[in-house]
Amino acid sequence: MRSFSLAICTTVLAISMPAVPLHAKDPSPQQLMDMAAGCAYIVGIAEGNNVKLNYGSADWMNVVRQLERVTGLDGEQSLKLAKAKYNKRARVMGADEALSHMKSRSKECDREMAVIQS
Repeated sequence: MRSFSLAICTTVLAISMPAVPLHAKDPSPQQLMDMAAGCAYIVGIAEGNNVKLNYGSADWMNVVRQLERVTGLDGEQSLKLAKAKYNKRARVMGADEALSHMKSRSKECDREMAVIQS
């Protein structure tokens, strides 16, 4: 089970970072948790707005739970951070723009989960 969890972390790491120089620092476990929790939150909002995705927010929450077990971090705090981030975006850019961005990002999260699941 631990090797499966480590494989998930490695996969999330590989897909979450764009092409970077070899000397660049790898993301921390907290950054991985924030990314997974952000996708869980965004996909949940997109599901509520009838965006058709292959993987739901429950799938992302499973990744968050696995990261919690492996790293000992608090996924709830990362979820609150994701919610605060998009609430701020809605205040600054407007609710329509924030929702549009969330729908677009949810499709990116869906592609990321497809890589994790494969």
